[in-house]
Amino acid sequence: MSTERDMAAMRRVIAMTGLSFPRGLLGPEAMELAAAIGAGAPDRAEVDALITQVATAQWPVLQGPTAAALARAERPDDAADDRSLAVAEEFAADADPGNPLALALAERAGLDLAAVRARAQDRLEALAAIQGTEPGRPEALVALATTAGRIAADLLDLDPEDFGPEISDYADAGTSAEAATPRLVRATGDDEIRSWAREAVLGLDVPAPPAALAAVKGLANGPVPDDPADDVLWTATIVVLAEDAIDMATAEQAGDAAEGAADGLADLGDLMGDPEP
Repeated sequence: MSTERDMAAMRRVIAMTGLSFPRGLLGPEAMELAAAIGAGAPDRAEVDALITQVATAQWPVLQGPTAAALARAERPDDAADDRSLAVAEEFAADADPGNPLALALAERAGLDLAAVRARAQDRLEALAAIQGTEPGRPEALVALATTAGRIAADLLDLDPEDFGPEISDYADAGTSAEAATPRLVRATGDDEIRSWAREAVLGLDVPAPPAALAAVKGLANGPVPDDPADDVLWTATIVVLAEDAIDMATAEQAGDAAEGAADGLADLGDLMGDPEP
């Protein structure tokens, strides 16, 4: 692997710019890297070899977008950070996947995916507790759908903003969820993204309660349905993203209202003036 000094500088650039290998494009070697990183006492040589494998797989595809993203990055005021960014731009022009920027991005992908695996395990353990001995109970089925949707969204690195217009239409529909949900699912669930979601969930291998993991994978089994509204996994995924968007909007509105109330109290205080001593 490249010198630790170069790697440290590229890690700093990644932190400054938010550069990443898109999680939804990562292959099985990235999941192997994440599992190795997440091990209690990871083998450094194994981790380094897997980082090289991830860089080799991703850099030929993502070198161009990475270089373009760096060219658009805001120049930092700190001189050392600016020099690191300039060096990163030089590495971005290097087609060798063994260059420090490519390796640092592969390492970051492994770390991010290791965190995703840990969250998936936590969610599956919570699902197992809810399922208990009666996984067919209504609350257990809702928990299963929610767990599967959150795991799929996390594996693909999906965000409510990725479907902003569609979720906004869903929230503003003014109809029942039974009527609005199929429209949202069809508007967002093209064949490619639904196939990615199923592959990602089926490929998940974490030391979680077997019954809970099997139940989540069961929602991804079989061919991709022709009608997105019949795709239980994608329905669960887009619904949890929509719920997150609605929760964030509600919290923001509540915050604006609270801020307005505080401003009103301050204005009232100014109007009343300070009390006489």
